[in-house]
Amino acid sequence: MIKLQEYPLDPTLLPPIAVTGTVEVQNEQPDTQPAALQSYGGTTLQSTLNAVTDVMVKQTEEELGKHGKVAAGNPKKISLKVDSLVSHYIAFYYKSTIEYDVTLGDGQHFHKSVHHGSGSPLQDIDGCIAEGVLELLKDQRVVAYLHS
Repeated sequence: MIKLQEYPLDPTLLPPIAVTGTVEVQNEQPDTQPAALQSYGGTTLQSTLNAVTDVMVKQTEEELGKHGKVAAGNPKKISLKVDSLVSHYIAFYYKSTIEYDVTLGDGQHFHKSVHHGSGSPLQDIDGCIAEGVLELLKDQRVVAYLHS
């Protein structure tokens, strides 16, 4: 099992987010069975989808803390569930895809698929989670919900 960690995002990639009320981000992935995230040349990097979702939840909270401009209002809730994270080796390069479900506190539910690439397998995995957070917080459905 690999230790997943937050891959820092460039702060200029995410604009300020108008947030009305406090935001709770939850991990909705119950699966704690080992899952292969990357396999190449006899080496397999494993974690659990619950652990991947946990890193995504923590980074989402952290990015909201950095970029959220909070005003008084009703509390908000974002539930995340990573369905898969797979990194493939392609000629001196790793290319990954994270697939996850988002449920907002107002009942909206949608699926996202985000891609990432890197020369390092661990950075590709951690970077793909970070890229998923970036795309989540730039999604107009999320932005509108947080502002409502």
